[in-house]
Amino acid sequence: MCHVVSSPDKAVAFARRGLGLGARVALACGLLVLEKTLLNLFVDFESAQNAEGLGAVVRVAQHWGFRFLVSFVVAAALFGYLRAGSAWQEIDAATRGLPLLRPRWLLAHLMLVLALVPLSGSIYGHALALPLGVVVAVWVLLALLAMAALFAAFAPTSIWQNAIRALHDVWGYSAVAAVGAAATMVWSQSLWSGMARVTFETVYRLLGWLMPSLQVDPANRIIDTGRFAVSIDQVCSGLEGMGLMVAFCSVLLLLFRRDLVFPRALLLVPAGILLSFALNIVRIAVLVLIGDAGYPKVAVYGFHSQAGWIAFNAAAVCMALLALRSPWFAHASADERAETALGNPAATYLVPYMALVVAGMLSRAMSEGGLERFYDLRLLFGAGALWYAWPKLRTLHWGFTWRGVFAGLALFVLWIVTARLALPPPAMPEAFTGLSPAWRNSWIIGHIVVTVALIPVVEELAFRGYLLRRARSADFESLRPGRAGAPGLIVSTAVYALCQGAFWLPGMVAGIVFGLVYMRTGRLGESVAAHVTVNVLLAAVWLVGWQWYW
Repeated sequence: MCHVVSSPDKAVAFARRGLGLGARVALACGLLVLEKTLLNLFVDFESAQNAEGLGAVVRVAQHWGFRFLVSFVVAAALFGYLRAGSAWQEIDAATRGLPLLRPRWLLAHLMLVLALVPLSGSIYGHALALPLGVVVAVWVLLALLAMAALFAAFAPTSIWQNAIRALHDVWGYSAVAAVGAAATMVWSQSLWSGMARVTFETVYRLLGWLMPSLQVDPANRIIDTGRFAVSIDQVCSGLEGMGLMVAFCSVLLLLFRRDLVFPRALLLVPAGILLSFALNIVRIAVLVLIGDAGYPKVAVYGFHSQAGWIAFNAAAVCMALLALRSPWFAHASADERAETALGNPAATYLVPYMALVVAGMLSRAMSEGGLERFYDLRLLFGAGALWYAWPKLRTLHWGFTWRGVFAGLALFVLWIVTARLALPPPAMPEAFTGLSPAWRNSWIIGHIVVTVALIPVVEELAFRGYLLRRARSADFESLRPGRAGAPGLIVSTAVYALCQGAFWLPGMVAGIVFGLVYMRTGRLGESVAAHVTVNVLLAAVWLVGWQWYW
């Protein structure tokens, strides 16, 4: 039976205690990223691009300094996780007995951040009549003090000093890795032009077999069929996809390091790079063929924007299957891994969501003029996956009360306010007005059914039912939702917010609310009810006013 917090005192105790040092670092970093994003709203970026002298130095230093800092934090987190010894574990355990926040330090942090607002507007603007050097120096000083106050708000200074000493050589390794990452970014920029040339030549030779009359402009890297032409720019070189594949394969090697056979498993990295490059060639060739076949809008507005992600996901799936199913790369045989996969409970929670993602990519790839004509693919794929998994899902707690509905009402208000303030006025795609009445009605009905009935179920299964508990325990099905704790809530919320795109901020709040509702009641149906309420109200706004916010 799922755990239900039986009193307000227990709920308060749960929210205030039990957070380890690693989770506190993640919270602090997340808050700093959010504040950095908000402070960017006050910076005059147009003036920054045109700045000269000290202004240009500040712009470049900020550009690469931020990348170094992000790389350093990621490297420190990774190396610290791998090298964490008994000293770190003792510090982490001691931190769990401390209150979540120290209010005075948090207040000091917020006051310092507020002081950064006029300074951010003065770096390239004219909010304050001060020399640029003075503004930058004061900004850096206040930012450092704000960071120190924030970390002091999450734990006493002595805790942080002990943690720094416990990780000793990790800091040096992280700094070297961060410098290497920043240098690689600079070096990789010189590869764009060369890789674009290689991509152009490969695509041209591939299409030349199918279309002998193909015309090319090597100087501008243009391929012209006579009916449709594409220019292979530097961003089409495939380097971005290869970089993502290197990151994916590295994470794959790390997570399954006990299952893989080293050093031969390291061959997965170059294999992934080659596969990514090959799929990029196929992507551009198919783009040309679609345009030449008489569907230029589908090629430009649909396939071009989605084919890259489709190719990357296909390559990632292939590399994961190759790594985990091949007896040459993995210790277990293919038959043993297939048998394990059949009994894997994670698939029950994730397959419906993955089916919806795949359907969405295919639908957007076939879109025309900003409209997904085949939006109903989501309904077909998602409903089919739910039907397949339902025998195992029917045993979950699907009941709900007023809590979920009330939480959904509050989130709906936040969602609409954020959309009004953060996004430009929505407009109806022109292609929608050109649909026949039957197709238009089918599209509307399918959109509403997917949004109201399908998305809440599959997203709550994946993010709350699975990820929230899996972040705390590998045996997540036996873990009561209330025991997932802050780590589960933070991980599931962060991933969910990233999946919301431009709506990441309300998505973050929604993830917290959905997670807390699930953890508080122990019923997945409660978070589904909250999710359904938000989407029903959004659907009503869309139907009444044709507000294309979603």
